[in-house]
Amino acid sequence: MPAYSQRHLDAAAAVAYRGKFERSLLRRLSHWRESQCVRAMARRAIAGCTPADHGPRLLDVPCGAGRFAPLLAGLGGSYLAADHSPAMLLLCRQRLQAAGLGARAVAFVQADARKLPLPDRSVDLACCLRLLHHFPERRDRLAILAELARVCHGPLVLSFLDAAAHKQRLYLWRRRRRGQLPRRVLLSRAELAAEAQAAGWRLLRTAGISSWFSGQTVALLLPHDR
Repeated sequence: MPAYSQRHLDAAAAVAYRGKFERSLLRRLSHWRESQCVRAMARRAIAGCTPADHGPRLLDVPCGAGRFAPLLAGLGGSYLAADHSPAMLLLCRQRLQAAGLGARAVAFVQADARKLPLPDRSVDLACCLRLLHHFPERRDRLAILAELARVCHGPLVLSFLDAAAHKQRLYLWRRRRRGQLPRRVLLSRAELAAEAQAAGWRLLRTAGISSWFSGQTVALLLPHDR
């Protein structure tokens, strides 16, 4: 697993990560904008899927400390959280309970996103936010996307770091100037579309948070057969 995965297994590190997006005005602004993009894409995804009568079953992987859990669980239907870190799963559960949405959660599953312990086509839609840029190997990213295509018979809301964003281009320039390798994976929209295609998805649309202060971009993908 990437080094970040080992860090997040530690309970103290998980708690520290929970407050990451509240530490500065810029990060709070980034979180607000990212939430807008995720909400808009998730609503489009729900409108485009055909869930059972009880509402859509949504998979959030990795759920992390639950930053988006109330937003996603609040859209209706049932919420399924998955993460490799038990500490993160606990924080996600607590966040949902604090928001009065604990009843929406049907399960909290400890799992590697590359091998999910879920049946085929068992969820109506999935969200995979802030994960791909941690995996430098293409085969790992394809494994994640392929697993999501296996367990989900509807749309996927995904985020990636856009290589064309000004902030990320500056980041690469600084790393090269210092003789350092990048610590995050940047993808162009064309590269994401190609990887998605190889794993069973087609890229429908994207929405960037900000080219200047983020580079995180939220995408909506559909299965090949949709």
